[in-house]
Amino acid sequence: MKKFAIASILAAAAMAVSAADFVQVEQENVIGRQGAGNSAATYLRAGKDLGNYSLGLQSRTARFDAGGTASSLEGTLSNKKVSVLGITPFVGVGHDFGGATAAASGFNYGLVGATTGAKIGPGFALAGVKTRVLRQNDSDPKQTVGFVSYSVPVAKDVAFNVGASRSGQDIKEKGYSAGFTFSF
Repeated sequence: MKKFAIASILAAAAMAVSAADFVQVEQENVIGRQGAGNSAATYLRAGKDLGNYSLGLQSRTARFDAGGTASSLEGTLSNKKVSVLGITPFVGVGHDFGGATAAASGFNYGLVGATTGAKIGPGFALAGVKTRVLRQNDSDPKQTVGFVSYSVPVAKDVAFNVGASRSGQDIKEKGYSAGFTFSF
């Protein structure tokens, strides 16, 4: 089952990137809270709109100051028609590949969350929250992440992004990021 889930996520990743409406690359400085380790995380995100549906894919790799890495891959799905008062919920699946923040063998999990956004000044502001659900084992780390970002166009089909995030439950971190979005 685990190998099938990983293969499915990787196949979806390959399709999403090749047909994406946007690809985003960000670097995040992560500060551990309450004894958690500091790290530098690299994100690669891709998204595709298909009618009222939006598909998202996120790859995250963190390199810890004390040594070691941790990585995850998540896929999400939302429907614009389900949006209420500008808040759009989403569901997803993910795989934590293990490492510094999880069991060495990794684990699968579900995701639920919501985002909202608005054009402010020359750019676009986004805020959201997501949490891991349906973890394989009770011992797999729980995590809820709140995030905000602001994206400003700098050239045709290129935007500069800044963001901040804070996670709680078992994984306690806060992060500050910067990167670029390329639209197609």
